[in-house]
Amino acid sequence: MEQKRTNKPKPQNAILYTIAYLLLRPYLRLRYGYRRPKALAVRKLRGPIVVLGNHASNLDFLFAIVALFPKRMNFLVSAHFFNQKPLCYLLRIAQCVRKTQFTADVAAIRDMHTLVSEGGSILLYPEGEVNGIGRTGDFSESTARLCKLLRVPVYAVRTKGSYLTRPKWGPGRRRGRIETDISCVAAAEELPTLANDALYARIRAGIFQDEYAWQEKVRIPFRAKRPAEGLHLLLYRCPKCGAEFTTRTQGCEIFCTACGNRGIMDAYGFLSSKGADAVIPPSPLAWVDLQCAALQEEMRAPDYRLTARCCLQYHLNEHALDHVDVGEGIVTLDRSGISYEGTAEGAPLAFHYPLSDFYKLPFAPGRRFELPPAPRVTAIRTLEPAAIWKFVLALPLLQQATCKAPENI
Repeated sequence: MEQKRTNKPKPQNAILYTIAYLLLRPYLRLRYGYRRPKALAVRKLRGPIVVLGNHASNLDFLFAIVALFPKRMNFLVSAHFFNQKPLCYLLRIAQCVRKTQFTADVAAIRDMHTLVSEGGSILLYPEGEVNGIGRTGDFSESTARLCKLLRVPVYAVRTKGSYLTRPKWGPGRRRGRIETDISCVAAAEELPTLANDALYARIRAGIFQDEYAWQEKVRIPFRAKRPAEGLHLLLYRCPKCGAEFTTRTQGCEIFCTACGNRGIMDAYGFLSSKGADAVIPPSPLAWVDLQCAALQEEMRAPDYRLTARCCLQYHLNEHALDHVDVGEGIVTLDRSGISYEGTAEGAPLAFHYPLSDFYKLPFAPGRRFELPPAPRVTAIRTLEPAAIWKFVLALPLLQQATCKAPENI
């Protein structure tokens, strides 16, 4: 049965939104070197709009607020962030629309439709979560169907540099420069005539961002005292010896404890070899692509299985976003899906989700990946922190080899 929602979002209050804009604009200029684009026609457009963006960091929506003002946006926000009471109250004050990740959330669709009918505009990030690699990921074609359902002009906001400022895998923020560009995807009158795949292609073209390809051109330094730290949570496989979970980071260096392979991250986010015999890809993204190729090779085996010792987690504290370990066991990913066998709260527990239940694995590097929505938001924390990312990478590759991922809005 669908849970009844209260505090349904309303269009943004003009006074409060203007105050937020006036505070944000100088802050973003001083902290991130951000200058909003000039003379955008969308700012003068009357009536509601839908804006879609790439999602490389949790800061992206701040730049969209400043770039689009005086258009006032309501934000589509993962239900995960409504799990913490203080933050939940703030999100409701900000008139955010609650959306369960990677599922067809009928209540969220209804809230968005009501908002648009009342004159509100909506900003959403179709990737569904902050991506971890700096390249815009795939998203569901149902995003195009949603835009057609809302029947208002569709725009794209592309944020450049936010990943390099605050990568998902790294602690702290780096000083650099962030830019945005905004483009029209489709006018309202075009939407009924566009095929879903054509609209999807326009959206993807409007929001696609490869941070490292962009950085190759602009060469903006993003300075940090320890730029490489945390990177081993994504780059788990040594490109020289092939050993897994032996990479470590310290300061600006990443190295393999098995073979001594060593590289350095520079101020631009690129990697280079340290030593004549070192084998280091030119960027973290290139390194991740090598890991994907290795996974695809492993998956040629019909009995492919990825297993790890883990802790099962529940979200038990309504005043925090973190999950709590409630049991230990083994998590397995194979062609049938994801399974857990172990304990929970002192009792034996085993469960299985078929591959068709997943669209993505929402994750926090080194901390957890989440399973499909459950009453207490079940998550998995692998005892080897970097194995979390291997599961995240492996899931869509295994789906491509065996079945189609589910659609969602």
